[in-house]
Amino acid sequence: GSSPVFSSYLIGMRVLIYTSSGGTAHDAAAEAIQQWLAQLVPEVEVRVDQVLERSSATYRGGVDLYNWIQRRRPWLHQLYWRAMELEDLIKPGTVLFGRRYLIRQLRAFRPDVLISTHPHTNRGHFDLAKRVLGPQLRCITCCTELAGGFGFSRNWLSRRTDLFWALTEEVVQEVRRRRPGLPVECLGPLLNLEYHEAGPAAPALEGLPLLVLGTGSNGANNHIALLEQLLPFAGQLAVVALCGRRPLVQQQVQAWAARHGALAVQALGYQGPVAMADLYRRAWALVSRPGARTATEALFMACPLVFNHYGTTMPQELLAPRYFRARGLEASIRRPEELATLVGRWLADASSYGALRQSYQQQRLMADPRQIVARLLLKAR
Repeated sequence: GSSPVFSSYLIGMRVLIYTSSGGTAHDAAAEAIQQWLAQLVPEVEVRVDQVLERSSATYRGGVDLYNWIQRRRPWLHQLYWRAMELEDLIKPGTVLFGRRYLIRQLRAFRPDVLISTHPHTNRGHFDLAKRVLGPQLRCITCCTELAGGFGFSRNWLSRRTDLFWALTEEVVQEVRRRRPGLPVECLGPLLNLEYHEAGPAAPALEGLPLLVLGTGSNGANNHIALLEQLLPFAGQLAVVALCGRRPLVQQQVQAWAARHGALAVQALGYQGPVAMADLYRRAWALVSRPGARTATEALFMACPLVFNHYGTTMPQELLAPRYFRARGLEASIRRPEELATLVGRWLADASSYGALRQSYQQQRLMADPRQIVARLLLKAR
């Protein structure tokens, strides 16, 4: 429960969280905030709204297109991202699509705090919310990115933000550069309870190295091509292939594993936070697209990450590798055979792999959930 000092102040407080399923980081951030608020301040009422999908068919189509591109044609993101950077031209200080839905929800719930975890639910959305409920509404941007520069969307930045929550100092600098005077603070990452409870991976691992092949919840992957390259390492490592919520992908990997029994391969469907935290702690390395959420989790759990840039990289996927590169942590592959080269090098030179693991321990992203929750609710009423 919450501290007695807070209790009377918080009774009846309402928090609304805007998110969207375009990419996995935003929903995951919203879920973690909701979890921690329920854990630390149960008297606060919290509602999560996938507002792009629910408010308008236009936005819903945009989210579906985003996820289709990520799964099928990543190179198209070069065009899609640039088009979306101009989105605020059709949102001049308000929201044009889904406006009726938003006003209805705001009036019905009447939040004291509005938190946005997605770049396309800040600009316009905050303006509209303050117009509907009054300037006392506290609007908070929860930015899921790790670094600034090209790929950092201008849509994160709204003049109506009362607090811009950054995960890293790099993002603080980017916000100050682009929008001087915006109230920005580096609060660090808030992950699901299970990650904070599990704590980071050990500096060294025992037994057969476990390589985890990751996937977004939309199942985007090139598992079979990677597994083909890992065949020479049969007996030297075990592989877990994550298949998200796509049973067909899981069946394909299982069929491949049955034909190649020498390499120990386990195909898993969607894994909840408890299972994922455990995997991060046991993994020798995780291979994943350079999404913000996986990168944040890997840094928090001190688990070496290999960025898989297959099929080209989206502009926003340049940010996490940029952050890792600046700290000497980056390992990237662009073709499946490059994974075999990297794995071979790490297996042959245990000391260089050990040094990398040590660097992850030193560069861990950390945060205090109680402090974050206090900052979110402070000055709210």
